[in-house]
Amino acid sequence: MKTNTQGGYGIPLAIVVAGMFIAGAVIFAGGGGGTIVSDSNSSGHADALPTGEFRMPSEDDHIRGALDAPVKIVEFSDFECPFCARIHPTLTRIVEENDDVAWVYRHFPLSSIHPRALSSAVASECIAKLGGNDAFWSFAAEAFSGQRQLGDAWYREQATSFGIEASAFANCMNDRSIVTDIQADLSEATGTGGRGTPFVVVITANNQLIPFSGALPYGQIMSVIERARNN
Repeated sequence: MKTNTQGGYGIPLAIVVAGMFIAGAVIFAGGGGGTIVSDSNSSGHADALPTGEFRMPSEDDHIRGALDAPVKIVEFSDFECPFCARIHPTLTRIVEENDDVAWVYRHFPLSSIHPRALSSAVASECIAKLGGNDAFWSFAAEAFSGQRQLGDAWYREQATSFGIEASAFANCMNDRSIVTDIQADLSEATGTGGRGTPFVVVITANNQLIPFSGALPYGQIMSVIERARNN
């Protein structure tokens, strides 16, 4: 397998090349303004309503909670983003405490500033494909709690821990269709107003969309959820 080394880990060349294209797409997202997407600050802010095409959650998504939950949190995230790591346990708590709330994870890898964002996204998709939805969420929790571990060797260790065969995982990591799907998530995020990570769209009981950016604290997110329950 042809690899390019970043931070001491071998990363498939296909992922590196794809990352260059994704980085370019992010840098030029937003049209003529050339807005550079970056990590959102921890205080967060409310965003304008999404203007692009937004996919409602389906069985194809990574989801915690019931697909038919009245309120859904769709998070566009980056495994190497520190603010995404900060919001992850908050969203975990919210979905565990509220049966009427479901949580969907989609990818928003900021490859221009996070060199392992794309490779970790690909690894997560391969673990989901070969190990299932629970394995995906376990990988996500481990990735966010130890972001310095991110790299090819750690991805293999995680795959092995879920009983995934090494050769199947290696083949999946070189599957360009995985990168294409991640690119689709990223394009959806930027197309619907995402300019930083984490970018979150809360879907109300009546399918209205309430977006926000940043690692908002528990109380503020719950306020958004209360609003979503009543709309």
